Amino acid sequence: MTVELKTALPKCNQQLSEHIVNDAPRSFTDTDFPIGTVSHQGDLIFIRLPNLPATAKPRKDRQLTIGNTQGSRHILKIGKVYDCEPAEVIQAISHACHAIHVSPQYVGPVFQTNKGRAFVTHPEHGNQKFNGDMIIGCIYQRNLDAEEREQRTMD
Repeated sequence: MTVELKTALPKCNQQLSEHIVNDAPRSFTDTDFPIGTVSHQGDLIFIRLPNLPATAKPRKDRQLTIGNTQGSRHILKIGKVYDCEPAEVIQAISHACHAIHVSPQYVGPVFQTNKGRAFVTHPEHGNQKFNGDMIIGCIYQRNLDAEEREQRTMD
């Protein structure tokens, strides 16, 4: 049996392609999101921290990523958001995850539940709810460019 490449290739690609979808809404409690647990919302990674860093300073901007594109609109609708010294956040992450290292350029803000609730929205990825007394650090996903230089992933 002979099969033409132009006919077979699309079928192979369809069968081999991996479809990763993380646009379903998610909800977490203290029990299923313990300290050190992570969750992804597109290119933003949430990690539960053991405590609020001492350098935490409240901020008015509730957008958790930098930019004005639709992909950068990770917005904390409910909760308190803080800017912290990256070194202190890195130390908290290392403590929570036992030996994971994050470079300072990938450290974002930290947020805290307010009255036991936090809610992060995004127009393309599933909204995420955090229920319980939680402090969560934001880490920007990284990848390699064409020259294999490490860089921040942008939605």
